[in-house]
Amino acid sequence: MSSNASCNLLKDVKPFKTGWRVRVKMLHSWKQNFGGETLECILADETGGKIHASCKRSQMFRVQRGLPIGEWRFVENFTVSQAGGQYRPTNLQYKMTISGETVISKSDLQNNNHFLDLA
Repeated sequence: MSSNASCNLLKDVKPFKTGWRVRVKMLHSWKQNFGGETLECILADETGGKIHASCKRSQMFRVQRGLPIGEWRFVENFTVSQAGGQYRPTNLQYKMTISGETVISKSDLQNNNHFLDLA
């Protein structure tokens, strides 16, 4: 299950399908309350590519348990949409949405890079 051959990098995910499989590490998360509580987070892949991800309140606790900060995980079956608005926490033009169909599983990757990128 930890084979890299079946994983996509974050820079390669596009909105046209939901069957993506990526290996990511959560760098940061926060709760937001605009029209409903959501969990927002920044995920990074092994090359340092970052994406903004979010989930609704109904998935919040499952995602917090499944994606602990600093731990590598596989994430499958999520949706990707255009990142809009005035606030974009990453340079990637897309945003990941984690839903009830999203599968989060452990990865054996060992990489302690913090992927810190100061402006």
